[in-house]
Amino acid sequence: MKDCGFPILKYTKGKSFKEWGISHGEEYRESIKELFLIRKELMLKRNPTLLNHLDPMAKVQYEHTLRYCGDAATEIEGIAKGSNLSLTDIVILNNYTDFRDIELLEQGCSTVQVQNESSILSGQTWDMHSSAKNYLCILEVPETDSSPKTLILTVTGCVGLMGINTESCLVGVNNINTTKAEEGLIWPSLVRKTLESTNLDDMRDTLLKAPVTSGHNYLISTLKGAEQWEITPTQKDLVHAHGAGEFGNSFHTNHCLGENVSKIESDKNVSATSHARYDILERSISAVTDEKELKALLQSHDGLPLSICSHYDSGVKDPSQTCGGGMANLKSGSIQFWRGCPEYDSNYKEYSYQLDRKNKSFTLKQS
Repeated sequence: MKDCGFPILKYTKGKSFKEWGISHGEEYRESIKELFLIRKELMLKRNPTLLNHLDPMAKVQYEHTLRYCGDAATEIEGIAKGSNLSLTDIVILNNYTDFRDIELLEQGCSTVQVQNESSILSGQTWDMHSSAKNYLCILEVPETDSSPKTLILTVTGCVGLMGINTESCLVGVNNINTTKAEEGLIWPSLVRKTLESTNLDDMRDTLLKAPVTSGHNYLISTLKGAEQWEITPTQKDLVHAHGAGEFGNSFHTNHCLGENVSKIESDKNVSATSHARYDILERSISAVTDEKELKALLQSHDGLPLSICSHYDSGVKDPSQTCGGGMANLKSGSIQFWRGCPEYDSNYKEYSYQLDRKNKSFTLKQS
């Protein structure tokens, strides 16, 4: 398995989204193919009946994405061309957890929001199948006529897992397991579409109008407030909100909290660590006041193996672990992304950026 080294992919200003995708695909062709094959195998182990339906399902998901998130869709098309893989292959790499009827029991992630007098802290872990860790990367996406400059945490071949733009708009995502999946868009494209926004209202509007395929919780955070939304094709619940200047905290793991979304939760598929991580956050979050303390919480092994930074293997076919994470202090403009765990991984790596709101730019401070 290739270790990509947690690279930074710098898209060239003035190029099209498709050209960005082609350059992404060409530069990381080998790792994209490896990750696609891993994810396809995981998906078909979980649900072998999908084998003869992959092309039409991927086609429908791409068409929904093209209509709602056109720029990200053409970037996905470019990645397919640059990597010498089919469009179906790249749709699977991006959206494999959302293919209908797939059960990915151990897919985790924890999102956290803290607002106090000195800080607006937003962050999350990325808990995925352990194979994904070596393919994590950062995208530096230039501003366009329709979107601000953006930093994205993702894996090679995928257009986005979480991110922040120069308007101090941050998006985090964690999985929830619900029934009533429908044909819809490729969810990483929605991350990118939401980050075209410049304010909380637009971010919310983008999420609520999106034709999603299955359930996720979205953390949207700005200088003027933050919200956590559980969104499925049929139900949408606001599970927490902070207004401008309002102090407090919120957090989410992988079980449903919303009144309506809870009614369609697939109980048998809830992450084995979700409730344990939620309990840890509930008793620990009030002590978080600054960036150092938030990072320590997101990398905490309290309660190991059922910890926030998780290395839990329950023996299922698709064991998850914390592959990385990201966080920002929107007031100070400090941003951090990391790959792996500083205690358990010899190849741990992190990046620190500084957001300059006046000049609409990011500066890499540490790597």
